[in-house]
Parts: sequence; C-alpha cells; structure tokens
Amino acid sequence: MGINNEVSIGVESIEKIIKELDEISVLCSEPYLKIKIEELLGFVSSIVNSESKSSVEDMIFEKMVEVKNSSPDLHLKLYMLYRNLVSGRISKEDAIISFESSLSLFPPDVMVY
Repeated sequence: MGINNEVSIGVESIEKIIKELDEISVLCSEPYLKIKIEELLGFVSSIVNSESKSSVEDMIFEKMVEVKNSSPDLHLKLYMLYRNLVSGRISKEDAIISFESSLSLFPPDVMVY
C-alpha cells in the first residue's frame, strides 16, 4: 500500500449516498441513529461543497484572466468577487449569482461592419 491514502469518488456516487442517508433518516425512529445519520450527512455534504467551491473559484479566476485585457471593468469586478469568495465573505451560491450577473452586465465586444 502506498503513502497516498486518497480515494476518488464521483459526484454522482456521493449524491446517491446523500439521498440514501436522507431516506434512512426519514425511515428511522431511533433518536441516536438519527443524530449519527445527520452527522454523516453533514460530513459528506461538506466534502461536496468544498470540491464544488474550488471549481467555482477556478471558473471565476479563469474568466478573470481571460478578460483582463479586453474588459478591464469586468476584470476588476471578477477580481473583487474572487477575493470575496476565497476569503469566505460570500457563499458559493452568491458567487455564482454574482458571476452570472456580472457577465450579463458586460457583454463581449462585438465589431459591427
């Protein structure tokens, strides 16, 4: 066995685990088991959220670099959004909403002949 103890699991599998744990929690009447199931749900959900958060960060960063020279105003707005997300001032969901609205406010330049 190697030094690296990492295991790769697909998002679909994790979502299925969450769904099954939710179902077990609803069907279970034992309070102690419900508490343990909720702890597991929180743990698995935090793993999913941390992975998706980094992908949102990557998406904003890539777009920020892409528009650096072509749209300085959009670049600045995306930079501020990126910094707020990285520092934890805003949530992943709020960052996605703000990212989409920023892109709609600054449409790409189109040359008309």
